[in-house]
Amino acid sequence: MLGFSHTFFRVKKEAAVNKIFFWIVTVILLIYPLAGFGAPSPQEVMARVQAQYDQAGSFKARFRQESRLKAVNQADVAEGWMYFQKPCRMRWQYESPQEQKKEIVSDGRQVWMYMPQDSLVMIYQLNQVLRSDLVMRFFSGMGQFRQDFNLAFSRPPQERAPLVIDLFPLKEQPELTRLTLTINPVTYLVDRLEFTNALGEETRFVFSQSQFDLRLKPDFFTFVPPPGVQVVKEPPG
Repeated sequence: MLGFSHTFFRVKKEAAVNKIFFWIVTVILLIYPLAGFGAPSPQEVMARVQAQYDQAGSFKARFRQESRLKAVNQADVAEGWMYFQKPCRMRWQYESPQEQKKEIVSDGRQVWMYMPQDSLVMIYQLNQVLRSDLVMRFFSGMGQFRQDFNLAFSRPPQERAPLVIDLFPLKEQPELTRLTLTINPVTYLVDRLEFTNALGEETRFVFSQSQFDLRLKPDFFTFVPPPGVQVVKEPPG
C-alpha cells in the first residue's frame, strides 16, 4: 500500500476506516450489562441499556466479528479483544486471521489505526471517523433510543430464553438499516449484536469473557508508531 498518491490513499482508506469505527462505536455503546428486570417492554430494556452506559466505567471482552455481503455470499471473520474506558477511550486488538491483524486505539481525542502488514499507521481526529450523528450522540451520552429507533421484540419473550430486540432507525442512515441485540437472560449481557446497511452487508459481533470495572493505565489508550512505519495524519475536516 506504499508508494501511491495521497489522494488515492484517502479514497481507498477513508470509507473502510469509517465503516470500522461505526461498527466499533455501535458495539461499545450497546454491550454494557443490564440490571435485572421482569417481563420488560423493548423500551424498558433499552432504557436500562442507556442507564448502564451512563454509569459504566470500563470493560474488556473477547469478540468474534463476521461480515457478509449478500450479493457475494462470502463471509470475512476476525477475532480479538476490545477494551473501553470512559470517556471515549478504546482499544481494539484484531488478532486473527494473521493477514487482518491490526490495532485501533483512541485516547478520546484522536485515533490511531495500525496495520502491521502494510507498515502503516493512520491518525485521525475522533470526530473524523465517527461520521454518524446517532453514534456521536451516544458516544457523548446524549443519545436516546426512543428518539432514534423504533423498537420491537424480534420474537415474543420466553422464560429463560434470550431476549432478542430489533431496532429500526427513525432517520434513514446508509450505515444502518436494522440493529438486532441478543441478550443473555441470566447475566443480562449483550451476547450478540447484528446489523445491516443499505448495501445489504450484514455484520455480526459475538461477545464472551466480559470483565468490567478494570483498572487500566492511561497510556494503555495511546499508541506510539513503531520505527520504520509510514505515518499518515489526516488533516481536520
